Amino acid sequence: MSQESIINFLKGLPYFRALPPQALAALAARTSQRAYSRGELILLEGEPPQAAYFIVSGQVRVFKLSAEGRQQILDRLGPGGSFNLVPIFDGQENPASAEAVNAVTVLVVPRADLLATVRRYPAVAEAILADFASRLRRLASLVEDLSFRTVRARLARFLLRQASSRGHRLTQAEMAAELGTVRDVVGRTLADFQAEGLISIERHRIVIRDRRRLEALGQ
Repeated sequence: MSQESIINFLKGLPYFRALPPQALAALAARTSQRAYSRGELILLEGEPPQAAYFIVSGQVRVFKLSAEGRQQILDRLGPGGSFNLVPIFDGQENPASAEAVNAVTVLVVPRADLLATVRRYPAVAEAILADFASRLRRLASLVEDLSFRTVRARLARFLLRQASSRGHRLTQAEMAAELGTVRDVVGRTLADFQAEGLISIERHRIVIRDRRRLEALGQ
């Protein structure tokens, strides 16, 4: 990306819209571009915070990994999304890992430069706080799902969301990582849904057959 392209991209993000032109140009000059291939690790949980990442193209998966190797997906982000902002402000280690779902290009803003911008321009701080509030609500919803809903209910809600969003097709292992369970449980539950007439599986594609009952189950 050219310097002008970087400036235009940053200007399009809600965090930096209020920045005056000279401040935007100065931040862009300190920003670097990186590309990652599918499945490549962008950052690792537990490492010291170095920078914030802003997605230009592609999809990124943010996740936690247990000692046994089980994944819990925290977020899936696309163009215009950002990640690793929390440790920029508290100075502690990266709270999660991030991986490229497909070919990804990101802009990387060093921690010191982002902090300096926030201190000088309160509007940037307000925009980041609004984003933090939105993410906290999503995490609270995730905790509610994991704590109070069965795998059947979580899978029903997930299938309805996927049907609405027309997202890319996920494997059973990927669905398990989204739902906080294991692949075998997802497989058995999908088989149960199919036997109950809630869904059908056609050429590895899940088709919803009884939306009303799935919605009731998700509640």
